Amino acid sequence: MGGPASGKGTQCQKLADKYGLVHISSGDLLRQAVSSNDGGPAAPHISIIKECMEAGKLIPDSLMTRLILDRLRSRDCRERGYILDGYPRTLAQAKSLQDAGISPDVFLLLNVRDEEAIKRVIGRRTDSVTGKVYHLEFNPPPNDAEVRKRLIIRADDTLESMKVRLKQFRENVASVEDWYRDIKREVDGSSTPSEVSRDIDATLKQMRKRKQRA
Repeated sequence: MGGPASGKGTQCQKLADKYGLVHISSGDLLRQAVSSNDGGPAAPHISIIKECMEAGKLIPDSLMTRLILDRLRSRDCRERGYILDGYPRTLAQAKSLQDAGISPDVFLLLNVRDEEAIKRVIGRRTDSVTGKVYHLEFNPPPNDAEVRKRLIIRADDTLESMKVRLKQFRENVASVEDWYRDIKREVDGSSTPSEVSRDIDATLKQMRKRKQRA
């Protein structure tokens, strides 16, 4: 867990690649639902999802949980295991996981100051064709006219939306932290991605050692 632009997606993908897990991003699930016409569980709720995403508001707990649990039933998740990115975000969502018989092994919280998170977001650009994410300052797009022409700003990557998202995160994080207090570990997410990854690896290694001694 972490606030918007805390680096959750980057670190989750690194862990998924390292351990062979399925990376399940709540944000990606929502964007896929909006752009898909396959009649999945989100189909009747597309307008609500779009409205919430554009305003930076949280998706209703019941709907978000349906999308997550539907994805977890997939064969790859059952066979390989998975890492959840951006879910649960509220206490109600955490309780829904428990009600579904799902008990996480570890709960990682990435800490990033609001000012840093805002700086990360307002410079973010997404390639509308490949989905690759760039940052005008930290990870500039290639000097290619075609690529730069198709760069877009996500609806939830505006300053106004970011302020709403940060406020909602602060309102919910304490209750979720407390729910997972026995398996919670905090990591400073303000460092470089490689440094954060190193700290996460060290944290997980320490937790494994303690579990083996128990």
